[in-house]
Amino acid sequence: MKSTVELQDDPLSKITFNSPRSSRFSRIILQSFMILFFAIPIFATVSTAVLLGEVSPAIVIFYIIFGLCGYYFLRLFLWNKHGKEILHLEHRKISYEADYKMFKSNKVEICNEDLTVEVNPVMTNEKLATFKFISESQSIETVVKVPIEELEILKKEIEAVYN
Repeated sequence: MKSTVELQDDPLSKITFNSPRSSRFSRIILQSFMILFFAIPIFATVSTAVLLGEVSPAIVIFYIIFGLCGYYFLRLFLWNKHGKEILHLEHRKISYEADYKMFKSNKVEICNEDLTVEVNPVMTNEKLATFKFISESQSIETVVKVPIEELEILKKEIEAVYN
C-alpha cells in the first residue's frame, strides 16, 4: 500500500499524510515483541514467587524497564498499522501531530510569518519526498514519504494561501 495525502476543506485547512501499511510479517514480529516484553515480567514474578517463596522489591525496576520496551513496540506496531500525520493550517499558525490511533504525539505549532515550504527528496528514492515547513526559528518536517508530484502541487496551494 502506498502512502496517501488527504486534503480537507476549501480553502485548505487540514492535510493528512497516511503512512503506508507495513507487511503483515513485520507487524506480527512487532506484535510478538510487544507481547513478550509485557509478559516476561509477569512470568518472572510468578516463577520467582513459586521457586523462592518471595518476590524482591527490585522486581519493580524489572517491570519499568520491560514496560517501557513493550510501550515502544506498541507504538511501533500502531504506527505501522494506523499511522498518519496531521497538519492543521490555521490563520496565524500551522500545527502538526502524529496520530497512532490509540496515541497522539505532542502538537507542534509554528507561526506562519515568513513561512517557507520545502519538498525534500528522499535519498534512496528520487520519486518520493517529505514536506518541511520552516519559520523564523522553528520547523516542522513530515516523516511519511509521498510522491514528489503530489507535494509540489500541495506546496503551490499552501504558498497561495499563506503568501
